[in-house]
Amino acid sequence: MRTLLSALFVLMVASTVMAAPEQTPTPAVCKADLKAWSKSKLESLTIEQIKARMSEMVACADETHHHHHSDKQVLMYLDEFYRTHAELAERAFDFIVNHNLRDQFYAEEGEARNESASNKPEEKP
Repeated sequence: MRTLLSALFVLMVASTVMAAPEQTPTPAVCKADLKAWSKSKLESLTIEQIKARMSEMVACADETHHHHHSDKQVLMYLDEFYRTHAELAERAFDFIVNHNLRDQFYAEEGEARNESASNKPEEKP
């Protein structure tokens, strides 16, 4: 149950962050795309294609959830979303490494974390 709630929370956050498709895909389109995409390799997709797939899978999961279908169906769409998102994250990390930006990324990330930690109010014993 906790996993389902976590997945639904991520779904809500992702649906607000990701640009919504122009039209909500129909259940038939969702099922067909999920079936085709879950068997396909992602390496040849452009970033725009990856973003479009992610948006569609979030929209499909959202629609499936709103129509009170099984949690298993919702999770199938989210699984494809995460598989596609992992490809995007891998490409972003490869870009950082290939352009010798890793040290800068780590330094800035460390500064941001240190800054947010220093802005926390002190805990009273």
